[in-house]
Amino acid sequence: MFHASHRIYAETSAHGPLLLDPLASAEQARVIAQYHMLASALKEPLPELEEMSITTSTSPQIILDLGCGPGGTWACDVAFDDPFCLVFGVSALAPYVRQATTFRQMQAQERVQFLQMDFARELCCPANFSTLINARFLRTFLTQAGWLRLLRECWRVLRPGGLLRLTECIAAFSNSLACETLTRFYEQALAVRTQTLLSQHKERQECSELASSPLQHTHLFELLHDIGYCDIEEQRMMLDFSAGTLYQASMRTNAESFFYQLAPVFYQTTDLTQARFEDIFEQMRAEMSAPTFKGHWTLSRVHAYKPGGVQ
Repeated sequence: MFHASHRIYAETSAHGPLLLDPLASAEQARVIAQYHMLASALKEPLPELEEMSITTSTSPQIILDLGCGPGGTWACDVAFDDPFCLVFGVSALAPYVRQATTFRQMQAQERVQFLQMDFARELCCPANFSTLINARFLRTFLTQAGWLRLLRECWRVLRPGGLLRLTECIAAFSNSLACETLTRFYEQALAVRTQTLLSQHKERQECSELASSPLQHTHLFELLHDIGYCDIEEQRMMLDFSAGTLYQASMRTNAESFFYQLAPVFYQTTDLTQARFEDIFEQMRAEMSAPTFKGHWTLSRVHAYKPGGVQ
């Protein structure tokens, strides 16, 4: 079962997308719909607000949302829920920043700003700036080297006692044979595209970073500990989208959009023909709509604090 733990986007726009184009209207719609689904399932945007005593603070709390997405929805939701927050949503993609800014203006939301920033390379913020840094599904574009760089930057930017909040999907399952078949083609296409990028970028450092394997979930905790984060905690949640659940239709639509966008890549990088793809695709739609369908994502939310201050 596909899920958000592979590098489906490149780390920087200079490389172009590995598989999906984040600026394509279909992909933007998929990402926004996925956020709304997960917001319901995970009780987003920020249930930790009360635990952090933000509402009783004497000064505004500054929150960074890394990879704010095409609508900046999470950042706007946080600011709407709590008047003691100043939220900055950041994205490396200028169109995302413009769209999120338009959405903010439509809401007349004054406690949110959106900034273009290649945050995978550097957080353009002063030290000890932020109370909380939020990020979701960084594995879709970060390399191992990128993870280390970003976690160090988050450490620098967080205030003493500040919280780094990471949400990732770490496992998935479905009993749809067609969905699993398309997932295997997706993994094959990813391997081919990665190798193609390696051949296009000859500099040793760049090639080394592109070639690095995805960050293992257990390695994330080692990195956090080595950098100096403390009170590291993980909460695992299961998003059940089996037949009859609230999320069955949403995840079926998510899968349909995901694989339909990948179809041209499949034709270029695998032996999958258009006719065969269409047969498998229709089979997947039928299986994910059947009363016997089973499926779930296992999601991880990690909290890691910068020592000092009051937690």
